[in-house]
Amino acid sequence: MKKKETKLLKTNNSAESDEYGKLIILIVIIASVFALFYFITTLFTKKDHDNIFKNDLDPSEIQYKEIIIGSMFDKGGEYYVLLLEKDDAYKELYNTHIANIKEDMIYTVDLSSAFNKKYLSDEYSYDKDDFKVKGTVLVKIDDHKITQHFETKEGIVEKLKALKK
Repeated sequence: MKKKETKLLKTNNSAESDEYGKLIILIVIIASVFALFYFITTLFTKKDHDNIFKNDLDPSEIQYKEIIIGSMFDKGGEYYVLLLEKDDAYKELYNTHIANIKEDMIYTVDLSSAFNKKYLSDEYSYDKDDFKVKGTVLVKIDDHKITQHFETKEGIVEKLKALKK
């Protein structure tokens, strides 16, 4: 009987060690798979990471010189806004003069922007509540109201020259 018990005990120990062996093998396989995925992921993302942070990329910046008509009256004080058509023949001339004007003094509006479409009309209206334009115009805003407007090329250029720093 003692032999039978010893044999049974050895069989149980052998079965337990087989289960532990299988468990260890399973853990090693799972760890290997995770390590493999980690190294593959690191390899591919390292290439992308290097490309993203190259110095030759242009930094993003917020510009405050170009505004939309809807926010044109928001700023307090005295300033000018040039509402400019996209295909205006004198656009470069105006921009040359604007470059010489103090920064907080003049802003531009692109009339071709989708945000400004509802303000386009066949005639001019300088009322704050019903503002409409039909082409390039320079307006002077003082204390949230339009106090002057210049619709011709000559008038716009003359006023821009007078505003130089």
